[in-house]
Amino acid sequence: MKHIFKTLTLSVLVTLSLLAQQAQAQSGLTLAQYREWKKDPIKKEMLTTYTAGMGQGVVFSNVHNKSFNLTQIFCPPGDLPVTGDLTNQILDNFIAKNSFKPTDEIPIILIFALKNAYPCR
Repeated sequence: MKHIFKTLTLSVLVTLSLLAQQAQAQSGLTLAQYREWKKDPIKKEMLTTYTAGMGQGVVFSNVHNKSFNLTQIFCPPGDLPVTGDLTNQILDNFIAKNSFKPTDEIPIILIFALKNAYPCR
């Protein structure tokens, strides 16, 4: 019984520690990290996967909004596949034309970049 209590207590402490670390961490990849990752071939592949996932999240939000007759976030032509290569290209173009702080987060920048690239009219 004592062993179970110690194990449970340790598990709770580890969980609380992880939650505290997560709360202090930022919620997304920063612009500075994005630029660093682009320089490393392995991290660049991970970045492509990361931005593809973010892009798909915005697409899913669009599907939700459309199904409830809400304003869409962006309006891509036809059935445009939102890939990592596409999101990276859109991000790079948008970042080059705008001023951002190194601590600005890529997920937020991507939303505005997609809105800019494919505005709803």
